[in-house]
Amino acid sequence: MRSRQLLAVGPALVMLAHLAQAQGTDLAGGLRAGDYIRISAGVSTPVNPQGSLKDWSSGTAFNLGYENWQSGGTGVGRVGIAINLSYSFLPLDEKQFLSEFTPILGARPTSATASSAGVLELATNFRFRIPTPVVMPTINVGLGFMNWRPGTIDYDGPTGHGQAKQRHRSGAELTIGGGLERNIFDRYGLFGEVAYAYGFTSIGQGSATPGGLCATGNCDILKNTSIATFRGGLSVRIR
Repeated sequence: MRSRQLLAVGPALVMLAHLAQAQGTDLAGGLRAGDYIRISAGVSTPVNPQGSLKDWSSGTAFNLGYENWQSGGTGVGRVGIAINLSYSFLPLDEKQFLSEFTPILGARPTSATASSAGVLELATNFRFRIPTPVVMPTINVGLGFMNWRPGTIDYDGPTGHGQAKQRHRSGAELTIGGGLERNIFDRYGLFGEVAYAYGFTSIGQGSATPGGLCATGNCDILKNTSIATFRGGLSVRIR
């Protein structure tokens, strides 16, 4: 009789053990402990731009990241650590540039072109997951480095052709954001996220030199750099 009870209870205990283990994964969007590579693309846009950043508009952004999730009590842990490298291409906002730029000699230009400005970011992030079924929400906080490098601006006007060169700036950055993620097959998952980066880059001058200066009193002064990025991509568990 006892052996029959053990035969009946044994499979039930095994099922409960598997259920408990699966719950940790199901409440993490299928995420498992391990190392991941994340590849994504999206759009970066200046937020309340000041200084020379005002002359540039939204552009394409690319991101490559590595992250690690350790095991937790019932599956994967609540906190992951990530290292992200991103680069954004911001095109010239011609209308904004022409509205505030006046050459030292000559009339205000009538047209302007430039190669894209570049924003390089390297950051370490802590990702805090919220246990929910189906998809996994995360809150992301990070510290890193930002390098902002404007392109050379070529302009034309009544008095001829000229160039404006804004100085690049760099400094520490603080990032905060969030995202949604879901494992879709085996080692592969999809995610979407938004990040706000605030770069402490206010040291120095962003003056347009040589051959020009701003028509207003503060448009060429370097300010802190704030950029929002919206991106989506693929995550791959490598081990």
